[in-house]
Amino acid sequence: MMTGLDFRSDADAVSPVIGVVLLVTISVLLAAVIGATVLGAEDALITTTPQASFEFDYAAGESGSEDLSTGGDDGALAITHVGGDSIDASTLQIRAAPGGTAGEGDLPSWSGDISAGVSASVTVDADATVRVVHSTSGSSTVVASWVGPDA
Repeated sequence: MMTGLDFRSDADAVSPVIGVVLLVTISVLLAAVIGATVLGAEDALITTTPQASFEFDYAAGESGSEDLSTGGDDGALAITHVGGDSIDASTLQIRAAPGGTAGEGDLPSWSGDISAGVSASVTVDADATVRVVHSTSGSSTVVASWVGPDA
């Protein structure tokens, strides 16, 4: 026959075991959630800017396919991809200061993937600074730049 004292002595071991099981379960679940978050966000954290080389050739008095000049001493600036990674044209812009910005729609010779040998020509002022900018998901990086002869 069991008395009330027998149950009391057996019940003391149950509470610490349940506590340990709950702590281990919570720790494993927390580690799984944090691990999934970190590994899932890895692609968002790693964004690479293409490594490419561009060559600039300025011809005073000529004009290119897109006018980025402000009316000063104009000239045609040929921008040629000479090596490195291929770049999706929709992620590139040509920015001139003073001047404006030209993107894929403004430069008919740049569409699809831009690889070595592909070029575009824009009209810029001789005192302009021109940048080839790679933009993706809110971040922009200057891939190449040119400073005019009168800058």
